[in-house]
Amino acid sequence: MTSTQEDLQLTLDTLQPTKTRPTTGLNRLCISISDLHFTDNTVGNQSSEEIVWAEFFADIASTCKTQQVDELTLILDGDVVDMIRSAVWAKHGVYPWERDKPEFVLCLREIMAEIVSLHATNADGFFNHLQRLPDDLKNTRLEVITLLGNHDKEIFTDPVTLRMYYDECLGPKLANLSAEYRQWVGKMYFDDEQHFADRNSVPWLPFYWGDAELRVFITHGQWRDRENSLAFTPGSNLPGWSTGDGWRAKVWQQLHYAPFIEACFGDTVAAGALSTFIYRCKLKLNDQDPDQANVSRIKRILDELDLYRPTSAAIARILQETRDKKTGNELRDIIENELYETLCLWLSWDYTLSSSPAWRRLAFRVARVWLMVTGPLHMFRVQLHLVRGVLWLYDQVQTLLDLLGPSSVYREDGASFKNLQVFPTFQDLFLQQGFRLHGEGHTHIPLQTEADIKHTADGAPSRNFTYINFGTWRDQLVSKEKKGYRRRGVGRSLYVLNKVTGQQPGYRFFVNDNLSWSDNMDRL
Repeated sequence: MTSTQEDLQLTLDTLQPTKTRPTTGLNRLCISISDLHFTDNTVGNQSSEEIVWAEFFADIASTCKTQQVDELTLILDGDVVDMIRSAVWAKHGVYPWERDKPEFVLCLREIMAEIVSLHATNADGFFNHLQRLPDDLKNTRLEVITLLGNHDKEIFTDPVTLRMYYDECLGPKLANLSAEYRQWVGKMYFDDEQHFADRNSVPWLPFYWGDAELRVFITHGQWRDRENSLAFTPGSNLPGWSTGDGWRAKVWQQLHYAPFIEACFGDTVAAGALSTFIYRCKLKLNDQDPDQANVSRIKRILDELDLYRPTSAAIARILQETRDKKTGNELRDIIENELYETLCLWLSWDYTLSSSPAWRRLAFRVARVWLMVTGPLHMFRVQLHLVRGVLWLYDQVQTLLDLLGPSSVYREDGASFKNLQVFPTFQDLFLQQGFRLHGEGHTHIPLQTEADIKHTADGAPSRNFTYINFGTWRDQLVSKEKKGYRRRGVGRSLYVLNKVTGQQPGYRFFVNDNLSWSDNMDRL
Protein backbone atom coordinates (compact mmCIF):
# COMPACT_ATOMS: atom_id res chain seq x y z
CA MET A 1 0.00 0.00 0.00
CA THR A 2 1.36 3.43 -0.90
CA SER A 3 1.24 6.50 1.30
CA THR A 4 -1.87 8.64 1.13
CA GLN A 5 -1.74 12.32 0.27
CA GLU A 6 -2.63 13.00 3.90
CA ASP A 7 0.43 10.99 5.06
CA LEU A 8 2.73 12.82 2.69
CA GLN A 9 1.38 16.27 3.47
CA LEU A 10 1.70 15.66 7.22
CA THR A 11 5.30 14.55 6.68
CA LEU A 12 6.07 17.67 4.64
CA ASP A 13 4.46 19.85 7.34
CA THR A 14 6.66 18.34 10.05
CA LEU A 15 10.03 18.02 8.34
CA GLN A 16 11.96 20.23 10.76
CA PRO A 17 11.58 23.02 13.29
CA THR A 18 10.26 26.33 11.99
CA LYS A 19 13.18 28.43 10.79
CA THR A 20 13.68 31.59 12.82
CA ARG A 21 16.44 32.82 10.50
CA PRO A 22 16.36 32.76 6.69
CA THR A 23 18.66 30.40 4.81
CA THR A 24 18.46 32.25 1.49
CA GLY A 25 21.91 33.23 0.25
CA LEU A 26 23.72 30.88 2.66
CA ASN A 27 26.18 28.15 1.82
CA ARG A 28 24.63 25.13 3.52
CA LEU A 29 26.00 21.71 4.39
CA CYS A 30 24.20 18.68 5.84
CA ILE A 31 26.24 15.74 7.19
CA SER A 32 24.52 12.51 8.21
CA ILE A 33 25.83 9.48 10.06
CA SER A 34 23.99 6.59 11.65
CA ASP A 35 24.26 3.53 13.89
CA LEU A 36 27.08 4.64 16.15
CA HIS A 37 25.85 2.14 18.79
CA PHE A 38 27.64 3.52 21.82
CA THR A 39 27.16 1.01 24.63
CA ASP A 40 28.28 0.59 28.24
CA ASN A 41 30.83 -2.01 26.99
CA THR A 42 29.57 -4.69 29.41
CA VAL A 43 29.06 -7.18 26.58
CA GLY A 44 31.66 -5.75 24.23
CA ASN A 45 32.36 -2.51 22.43
CA GLN A 46 29.91 -2.11 19.55
CA SER A 47 31.14 1.23 18.13
CA SER A 48 34.17 2.36 16.17
CA GLU A 49 37.49 3.08 17.85
CA GLU A 50 37.91 6.46 19.48
CA ILE A 51 40.66 7.58 17.09
CA VAL A 52 38.09 7.55 14.25
CA TRP A 53 36.06 10.34 15.88
CA ALA A 54 38.94 12.80 16.15
CA GLU A 55 39.48 12.40 12.40
CA PHE A 56 35.76 12.62 11.66
CA PHE A 57 35.22 15.90 13.51
CA ALA A 58 38.46 17.37 12.13
CA ASP A 59 37.16 16.66 8.62
CA ILE A 60 33.87 18.43 9.42
CA ALA A 61 35.69 21.56 10.55
CA SER A 62 38.03 21.43 7.54
CA THR A 63 35.16 21.00 5.05
CA CYS A 64 33.22 23.90 6.55
CA LYS A 65 36.26 26.14 6.30
CA THR A 66 37.25 25.07 2.78
CA GLN A 67 33.71 25.32 1.40
CA GLN A 68 32.92 28.55 3.29
CA VAL A 69 29.86 26.93 4.89
CA ASP A 70 27.54 29.36 6.66
CA GLU A 71 25.19 26.75 8.16
CA LEU A 72 25.89 23.11 9.04
CA THR A 73 23.17 20.60 9.96
CA LEU A 74 24.58 17.45 11.54
CA ILE A 75 22.10 14.55 11.50
CA LEU A 76 22.70 11.65 13.90
CA ASP A 77 20.35 9.19 12.25
CA GLY A 78 19.30 6.83 15.04
CA ASP A 79 20.93 4.11 17.16
CA VAL A 80 23.47 6.62 18.40
CA VAL A 81 23.33 5.00 21.83
CA ASP A 82 22.42 1.36 22.30
CA MET A 83 20.31 0.61 25.36
CA ILE A 84 19.79 -3.08 24.51
CA ARG A 85 23.28 -4.53 24.25
CA SER A 86 24.18 -4.53 27.92
CA ALA A 87 24.76 -7.05 30.70
CA VAL A 88 22.84 -4.76 33.06
CA TRP A 89 19.52 -6.34 32.03
CA ALA A 90 20.59 -9.89 32.86
CA LYS A 91 22.37 -8.75 36.03
CA HIS A 92 19.14 -7.25 37.39
CA GLY A 93 16.88 -9.97 35.99
CA VAL A 94 14.76 -7.59 33.96
CA TYR A 95 14.59 -7.26 30.19
CA PRO A 96 13.94 -4.39 27.77
CA TRP A 97 10.33 -5.39 27.11
CA GLU A 98 9.47 -5.57 30.85
CA ARG A 99 8.80 -1.87 31.14
CA ASP A 100 6.37 -2.16 34.05
CA LYS A 101 9.00 -3.53 36.43
CA PRO A 102 10.47 -0.92 38.82
CA GLU A 103 14.01 -2.09 37.96
CA PHE A 104 13.50 -1.16 34.30
CA VAL A 105 14.21 2.56 34.63
CA LEU A 106 17.09 1.83 37.03
CA CYS A 107 18.70 -0.30 34.33
CA LEU A 108 18.25 2.48 31.77
CA ARG A 109 19.88 5.03 34.06
CA GLU A 110 22.77 2.74 34.90
CA ILE A 111 23.44 2.03 31.22
CA MET A 112 23.20 5.70 30.22
CA ALA A 113 25.48 6.80 33.07
CA GLU A 114 28.17 4.43 31.85
CA ILE A 115 27.72 5.58 28.23
CA VAL A 116 28.22 9.15 29.44
CA SER A 117 31.38 8.14 31.32
CA LEU A 118 32.87 6.29 28.35
CA HIS A 119 31.84 8.48 25.43
CA ALA A 120 31.09 11.98 26.80
CA THR A 121 33.29 12.55 29.84
CA ASN A 122 36.22 10.87 28.11
CA ALA A 123 38.18 13.53 26.18
CA ASP A 124 38.47 11.23 23.14
CA GLY A 125 34.81 10.22 23.18
CA PHE A 126 32.38 11.03 20.38
CA PHE A 127 30.07 13.18 22.51
CA ASN A 128 32.99 15.16 23.90
CA HIS A 129 34.03 15.99 20.33
CA LEU A 130 30.41 16.85 19.50
CA GLN A 131 30.14 19.32 22.37
CA ARG A 132 33.38 21.02 21.29
CA LEU A 133 32.33 21.26 17.66
CA PRO A 134 30.70 24.74 17.84
CA ASP A 135 34.02 26.23 18.98
CA ASP A 136 35.86 24.48 16.16
CA LEU A 137 33.50 25.77 13.46
CA LYS A 138 34.10 29.47 14.18
CA ASN A 139 31.99 31.23 11.48
CA THR A 140 29.62 28.33 10.77
CA ARG A 141 26.23 28.10 12.44
CA LEU A 142 25.59 24.58 13.76
CA GLU A 143 22.35 22.63 14.17
CA VAL A 144 22.45 19.08 15.59
CA ILE A 145 19.43 16.81 15.01
CA THR A 146 19.30 13.34 16.55
CA LEU A 147 16.68 10.98 15.11
CA LEU A 148 15.09 7.92 16.70
CA GLY A 149 16.50 4.47 15.97
CA ASN A 150 15.41 1.05 17.14
CA HIS A 151 18.15 0.49 19.74
CA ASP A 152 17.67 3.78 21.60
CA LYS A 153 13.86 3.92 21.81
CA GLU A 154 13.78 2.65 25.42
CA ILE A 155 14.97 6.06 26.64
CA PHE A 156 11.56 7.48 25.70
CA THR A 157 10.10 5.56 28.63
CA ASP A 158 12.11 7.46 31.25
CA PRO A 159 12.42 11.28 31.14
CA VAL A 160 15.40 11.14 33.55
CA THR A 161 17.41 8.97 31.13
CA LEU A 162 16.35 11.05 28.13
CA ARG A 163 17.29 14.24 29.96
CA MET A 164 20.72 12.76 30.70
CA TYR A 165 21.10 11.98 26.99
CA TYR A 166 20.28 15.54 25.96
CA ASP A 167 22.37 17.25 28.64
CA GLU A 168 25.42 15.00 28.83
CA CYS A 169 25.74 13.70 25.27
CA LEU A 170 24.02 15.67 22.53
CA GLY A 171 25.00 19.14 21.38
CA PRO A 172 21.85 21.08 22.39
CA LYS A 173 21.19 20.79 26.13
CA LEU A 174 17.61 20.49 27.27
CA ALA A 175 17.48 24.02 28.69
CA ASN A 176 18.63 25.40 25.33
CA LEU A 177 16.09 23.61 23.14
CA SER A 178 14.13 26.15 21.18
CA ALA A 179 10.37 26.52 21.37
CA GLU A 180 10.30 25.71 17.66
CA TYR A 181 12.05 22.37 18.26
CA ARG A 182 9.60 21.46 21.02
CA GLN A 183 6.64 22.38 18.81
CA TRP A 184 8.06 20.34 15.94
CA VAL A 185 8.43 17.12 17.96
CA GLY A 186 5.03 17.55 19.62
CA LYS A 187 3.35 18.05 16.25
CA MET A 188 5.13 15.06 14.71
CA TYR A 189 4.25 12.50 17.40
CA PHE A 190 1.02 13.78 18.95
CA ASP A 191 -0.42 16.35 16.51
CA ASP A 192 -0.01 18.81 19.38
CA GLU A 193 2.57 21.57 19.24
CA GLN A 194 2.11 22.18 22.97
CA HIS A 195 2.79 18.59 24.03
CA PHE A 196 6.44 19.34 24.93
CA ALA A 197 6.02 23.12 25.35
CA ASP A 198 6.67 22.99 29.11
CA ARG A 199 10.37 23.73 29.63
CA ASN A 200 10.53 20.92 32.20
CA SER A 201 9.27 18.32 29.74
CA VAL A 202 11.75 16.22 27.74
CA PRO A 203 10.95 16.03 24.00
CA TRP A 204 11.28 12.69 22.23
CA LEU A 205 13.82 12.35 19.44
CA PRO A 206 12.23 13.11 16.03
CA PHE A 207 11.49 10.23 13.66
CA TYR A 208 12.55 11.97 10.42
CA TRP A 209 14.03 15.18 9.05
CA GLY A 210 14.05 16.74 5.61
CA ASP A 211 15.01 19.89 3.74
CA ALA A 212 13.65 20.80 0.30
CA GLU A 213 16.47 23.25 -0.38
CA LEU A 214 19.01 20.48 0.24
CA ARG A 215 16.66 18.03 -1.56
CA VAL A 216 17.20 15.37 1.12
CA PHE A 217 14.87 13.37 3.35
CA ILE A 218 16.32 11.24 6.17
CA THR A 219 14.90 8.65 8.55
CA HIS A 220 16.48 5.67 10.31
CA GLY A 221 14.87 2.93 8.21
CA GLN A 222 13.27 0.64 10.81
CA TRP A 223 9.85 1.48 9.36
CA ARG A 224 10.58 -1.06 6.59
CA ASP A 225 11.96 -3.81 8.84
CA ARG A 226 9.32 -6.25 10.10
CA GLU A 227 11.73 -7.56 12.78
CA ASN A 228 12.31 -4.12 14.25
CA SER A 229 8.86 -2.58 14.15
CA LEU A 230 5.67 -3.79 15.78
CA ALA A 231 2.57 -4.62 13.74
CA PHE A 232 -0.81 -3.40 15.06
CA THR A 233 -4.27 -4.68 14.22
CA PRO A 234 -7.16 -2.21 14.03
CA GLY A 235 -9.26 -1.82 17.16
CA SER A 236 -10.59 0.55 19.83
CA ASN A 237 -11.09 3.27 17.21
CA LEU A 238 -7.40 3.06 16.26
CA PRO A 239 -6.02 2.08 12.85
CA GLY A 240 -3.79 -0.91 12.22
CA TRP A 241 -0.38 -0.97 10.56
CA SER A 242 2.39 -3.35 9.48
CA THR A 243 5.51 -2.87 7.37
CA GLY A 244 3.61 -3.92 4.27
CA ASP A 245 1.48 -0.77 4.61
CA GLY A 246 4.49 1.45 3.96
CA TRP A 247 5.01 5.05 5.05
CA ARG A 248 1.82 6.04 6.92
CA ALA A 249 2.67 9.14 8.96
CA LYS A 250 -0.97 9.90 9.82
CA VAL A 251 -1.57 6.37 11.10
CA TRP A 252 1.65 6.46 13.15
CA GLN A 253 0.62 9.76 14.67
CA GLN A 254 -2.75 8.32 15.69
CA LEU A 255 -0.85 5.42 17.30
CA HIS A 256 1.65 7.85 18.90
CA TYR A 257 4.32 5.98 16.91
CA ALA A 258 3.81 2.83 19.00
CA PRO A 259 5.10 0.54 16.16
CA PHE A 260 8.54 2.08 16.73
CA ILE A 261 8.34 2.94 20.44
CA GLU A 262 7.12 -0.39 21.84
CA ALA A 263 9.41 -3.39 22.25
CA CYS A 264 9.64 -5.80 19.31
CA PHE A 265 11.40 -9.02 18.41
CA GLY A 266 14.52 -8.04 16.50
CA ASP A 267 16.13 -5.33 18.60
CA THR A 268 14.76 -6.41 21.97
CA VAL A 269 14.27 -10.15 22.33
CA ALA A 270 17.11 -11.35 20.10
CA ALA A 271 19.67 -8.85 21.38
CA GLY A 272 18.54 -9.47 24.96
CA ALA A 273 19.14 -13.19 24.61
CA LEU A 274 22.64 -12.74 23.17
CA SER A 275 23.59 -10.25 25.90
CA THR A 276 22.31 -12.68 28.53
CA PHE A 277 24.45 -15.50 27.14
CA ILE A 278 27.59 -13.34 27.06
CA TYR A 279 27.00 -12.10 30.63
CA ARG A 280 26.31 -15.55 32.09
CA CYS A 281 29.19 -17.19 30.25
CA LYS A 282 31.69 -14.55 31.37
CA LEU A 283 30.54 -14.97 34.98
CA LYS A 284 31.41 -18.65 34.81
CA LEU A 285 34.71 -17.93 33.09
CA ASN A 286 35.64 -15.57 35.91
CA ASP A 287 35.90 -18.63 38.15
CA GLN A 288 38.59 -20.10 35.90
CA ASP A 289 42.32 -19.46 36.18
CA PRO A 290 42.74 -15.93 34.75
CA ASP A 291 46.25 -16.80 33.54
CA GLN A 292 44.89 -19.33 31.10
CA ALA A 293 45.40 -17.91 27.62
CA ASN A 294 42.25 -19.61 26.41
CA VAL A 295 40.10 -17.93 29.08
CA SER A 296 41.04 -14.41 27.97
CA ARG A 297 40.70 -15.43 24.32
CA ILE A 298 37.20 -16.84 24.83
CA LYS A 299 36.16 -13.67 26.71
CA ARG A 300 37.31 -11.53 23.80
CA ILE A 301 35.38 -13.71 21.36
CA LEU A 302 32.26 -13.42 23.53
CA ASP A 303 32.58 -9.63 23.52
CA GLU A 304 32.71 -9.67 19.73
CA LEU A 305 29.70 -11.91 19.11
CA ASP A 306 27.25 -9.15 18.24
CA LEU A 307 29.53 -7.95 15.46
CA TYR A 308 28.73 -10.96 13.28
CA ARG A 309 26.02 -10.82 10.65
CA PRO A 310 23.75 -12.70 10.53
CA THR A 311 23.30 -13.73 14.18
CA SER A 312 23.59 -17.39 13.20
CA ALA A 313 27.23 -16.62 12.27
CA ALA A 314 27.88 -15.62 15.90
CA ILE A 315 26.45 -18.91 17.15
CA ALA A 316 28.53 -20.75 14.56
CA ARG A 317 31.68 -18.98 15.74
CA ILE A 318 31.28 -19.80 19.42
CA LEU A 319 30.36 -23.41 18.61
CA GLN A 320 33.44 -23.56 16.40
CA GLU A 321 35.49 -22.71 19.49
CA THR A 322 34.00 -25.64 21.38
CA ARG A 323 35.31 -27.99 18.69
CA ASP A 324 38.84 -26.59 18.98
CA LYS A 325 41.01 -29.00 20.99
CA LYS A 326 42.96 -26.16 22.63
CA THR A 327 39.76 -24.85 24.21
CA GLY A 328 39.70 -27.80 26.60
CA ASN A 329 36.79 -29.81 27.91
CA GLU A 330 36.12 -27.58 30.92
CA LEU A 331 35.81 -24.37 28.89
CA ARG A 332 33.84 -26.19 26.21
CA ASP A 333 31.33 -27.43 28.77
CA ILE A 334 30.89 -23.91 30.19
CA ILE A 335 30.20 -22.42 26.75
CA GLU A 336 27.86 -25.15 25.59
CA ASN A 337 25.94 -25.41 28.87
CA GLU A 338 25.43 -21.65 29.13
CA LEU A 339 24.40 -21.39 25.50
CA TYR A 340 21.92 -24.19 26.00
CA GLU A 341 20.54 -22.67 29.21
CA THR A 342 20.20 -19.26 27.54
CA LEU A 343 18.41 -20.84 24.59
CA CYS A 344 15.94 -22.55 26.95
CA LEU A 345 15.45 -19.27 28.84
CA TRP A 346 14.89 -17.38 25.57
CA LEU A 347 12.26 -19.85 24.42
CA SER A 348 10.56 -19.75 27.82
CA TRP A 349 9.89 -16.01 27.59
CA ASP A 350 6.31 -15.39 26.57
CA TYR A 351 7.42 -12.24 24.76
CA THR A 352 9.64 -14.29 22.45
CA LEU A 353 6.48 -15.91 21.12
CA SER A 354 4.08 -12.97 21.32
CA SER A 355 6.45 -10.67 19.39
CA SER A 356 6.88 -13.19 16.55
CA PRO A 357 4.72 -13.82 13.49
CA ALA A 358 2.41 -16.85 13.54
CA TRP A 359 4.64 -19.18 11.53
CA ARG A 360 7.61 -18.52 13.83
CA ARG A 361 5.51 -18.88 16.98
CA LEU A 362 4.64 -22.39 15.85
CA ALA A 363 8.31 -23.22 15.28
CA PHE A 364 9.24 -21.85 18.71
CA ARG A 365 6.53 -23.90 20.41
CA VAL A 366 7.85 -27.04 18.75
CA ALA A 367 11.38 -26.10 19.87
CA ARG A 368 10.15 -25.62 23.43
CA VAL A 369 8.69 -29.11 23.54
CA TRP A 370 11.73 -30.64 21.85
CA LEU A 371 14.16 -29.06 24.33
CA MET A 372 12.00 -30.08 27.27
CA VAL A 373 11.90 -33.71 26.10
CA THR A 374 15.58 -34.01 25.18
CA GLY A 375 16.95 -31.86 28.03
CA PRO A 376 17.23 -34.74 30.55
CA LEU A 377 19.35 -36.66 28.02
CA HIS A 378 22.10 -33.96 28.26
CA MET A 379 22.64 -34.01 24.51
CA PHE A 380 23.69 -30.37 24.57
CA ARG A 381 26.16 -30.61 21.72
CA VAL A 382 23.73 -32.28 19.34
CA GLN A 383 20.97 -29.87 20.33
CA LEU A 384 23.12 -26.78 19.85
CA HIS A 385 24.36 -27.81 16.42
CA LEU A 386 20.78 -28.49 15.39
CA VAL A 387 19.89 -25.00 16.63
CA ARG A 388 22.74 -23.61 14.55
CA GLY A 389 21.29 -25.34 11.49
CA VAL A 390 17.80 -24.07 12.26
CA LEU A 391 19.11 -20.49 12.58
CA TRP A 392 20.87 -20.81 9.24
CA LEU A 393 17.68 -22.15 7.64
CA TYR A 394 15.69 -19.31 9.24
CA ASP A 395 18.05 -16.73 7.69
CA GLN A 396 17.53 -18.29 4.26
CA VAL A 397 13.74 -18.38 4.64
CA GLN A 398 13.69 -14.79 5.88
CA THR A 399 15.71 -13.67 2.87
CA LEU A 400 13.26 -15.41 0.56
CA LEU A 401 10.27 -13.85 2.33
CA ASP A 402 11.82 -10.41 2.00
CA LEU A 403 12.24 -10.94 -1.74
CA LEU A 404 8.64 -12.07 -2.11
CA GLY A 405 7.16 -9.70 0.47
CA PRO A 406 5.49 -6.28 0.16
CA SER A 407 7.35 -3.61 -1.74
CA SER A 408 8.09 -1.48 1.31
CA VAL A 409 9.90 -4.20 3.26
CA TYR A 410 13.50 -3.64 4.29
CA ARG A 411 16.19 -5.60 2.48
CA GLU A 412 19.84 -5.80 3.43
CA ASP A 413 20.96 -5.87 -0.20
CA GLY A 414 19.60 -2.40 -0.81
CA ALA A 415 16.43 -1.01 -2.30
CA SER A 416 14.88 -2.29 -5.49
CA PHE A 417 13.07 0.03 -7.87
CA LYS A 418 9.84 -1.27 -6.35
CA ASN A 419 11.14 -0.25 -2.92
CA LEU A 420 12.07 3.22 -4.10
CA GLN A 421 8.63 3.91 -5.50
CA VAL A 422 6.98 3.64 -2.06
CA PHE A 423 9.50 5.84 -0.23
CA PRO A 424 7.98 9.21 0.68
CA THR A 425 10.92 11.02 -0.93
CA PHE A 426 9.97 9.76 -4.36
CA GLN A 427 6.24 10.44 -4.16
CA ASP A 428 4.95 13.17 -6.42
CA LEU A 429 4.09 15.54 -3.57
CA PHE A 430 7.72 15.44 -2.40
CA LEU A 431 9.12 15.63 -5.91
CA GLN A 432 7.17 18.83 -6.50
CA GLN A 433 9.10 20.35 -3.58
CA GLY A 434 12.42 19.38 -5.17
CA PHE A 435 13.35 16.28 -3.16
CA ARG A 436 15.77 13.92 -4.89
CA LEU A 437 17.73 12.09 -2.18
CA HIS A 438 16.47 9.53 0.37
CA GLY A 439 18.87 8.71 3.22
CA GLU A 440 18.67 5.88 5.77
CA GLY A 441 20.74 4.06 8.33
CA HIS A 442 19.84 0.80 10.10
CA THR A 443 21.45 -1.76 7.77
CA HIS A 444 25.11 -1.46 8.92
CA ILE A 445 25.96 -1.95 5.24
CA PRO A 446 26.87 0.90 2.85
CA LEU A 447 24.29 0.88 0.06
CA GLN A 448 23.33 3.07 -2.85
CA THR A 449 20.74 2.84 -5.61
CA GLU A 450 20.10 5.19 -8.51
CA ALA A 451 16.75 5.43 -10.27
CA ASP A 452 14.98 7.34 -12.99
CA ILE A 453 11.51 7.99 -11.60
CA LYS A 454 8.91 9.67 -13.75
CA HIS A 455 7.54 12.83 -12.22
CA THR A 456 3.82 13.11 -13.00
CA ALA A 457 3.61 16.90 -12.89
CA ASP A 458 2.77 18.39 -16.27
CA GLY A 459 5.84 19.16 -18.31
CA ALA A 460 8.26 18.02 -15.61
CA PRO A 461 11.26 16.15 -17.02
CA SER A 462 12.55 12.82 -15.71
CA ARG A 463 15.37 13.28 -13.24
CA ASN A 464 17.92 11.24 -11.35
CA PHE A 465 17.03 10.06 -7.86
CA THR A 466 19.19 8.39 -5.25
CA TYR A 467 18.65 6.11 -2.27
CA ILE A 468 21.71 6.10 -0.04
CA ASN A 469 22.35 4.17 3.16
CA PHE A 470 25.03 5.29 5.60
CA GLY A 471 24.22 2.95 8.50
CA THR A 472 27.75 1.62 8.86
CA TRP A 473 29.47 3.32 11.77
CA ARG A 474 30.46 0.24 13.73
CA ASP A 475 33.08 -2.47 13.62
CA GLN A 476 32.23 -5.81 12.10
CA LEU A 477 33.81 -9.25 12.03
CA VAL A 478 34.47 -10.56 8.56
CA SER A 479 35.74 -13.94 7.39
CA LYS A 480 39.15 -14.17 5.78
CA GLU A 481 39.45 -15.91 2.42
CA LYS A 482 40.95 -19.15 3.72
CA LYS A 483 39.94 -19.37 7.38
CA GLY A 484 39.70 -17.21 10.46
CA TYR A 485 38.24 -13.79 11.14
CA ARG A 486 39.23 -10.16 11.26
CA ARG A 487 37.60 -7.11 12.82
CA ARG A 488 37.20 -4.21 10.42
CA GLY A 489 35.83 -0.75 11.06
CA VAL A 490 33.40 0.49 8.42
CA GLY A 491 32.13 4.04 8.35
CA ARG A 492 30.10 6.10 5.92
CA SER A 493 28.92 9.67 6.23
CA LEU A 494 26.77 11.55 3.74
CA TYR A 495 27.62 15.15 2.82
CA VAL A 496 25.00 17.30 1.06
CA LEU A 497 26.38 20.68 0.02
CA ASN A 498 24.46 23.60 -1.46
CA LYS A 499 26.75 26.52 -2.28
CA VAL A 500 25.37 29.81 -3.53
CA THR A 501 28.44 32.02 -3.03
CA GLY A 502 32.20 31.68 -3.42
CA GLN A 503 34.10 29.46 -5.79
CA GLN A 504 32.28 26.66 -7.62
CA PRO A 505 28.71 27.37 -6.41
CA GLY A 506 26.12 24.66 -6.95
CA TYR A 507 24.49 21.60 -5.42
CA ARG A 508 26.23 18.27 -4.92
CA PHE A 509 26.38 15.40 -2.49
CA PHE A 510 29.06 12.86 -1.73
CA VAL A 511 29.98 10.23 0.83
CA ASN A 512 33.08 9.79 2.93
CA ASP A 513 33.76 6.09 3.37
CA ASN A 514 36.23 5.05 6.03
CA LEU A 515 37.66 1.54 6.35
CA SER A 516 39.97 1.04 9.30
CA TRP A 517 42.09 -1.73 10.77
CA SER A 518 44.42 -1.59 13.78
CA ASP A 519 46.54 -3.72 16.10
CA ASN A 520 43.87 -3.34 18.76
CA MET A 521 41.18 -4.58 16.40
CA ASP A 522 43.37 -7.55 15.44
CA ARG A 523 43.53 -8.90 19.00
CA LEU A 524 41.02 -11.54 18.00
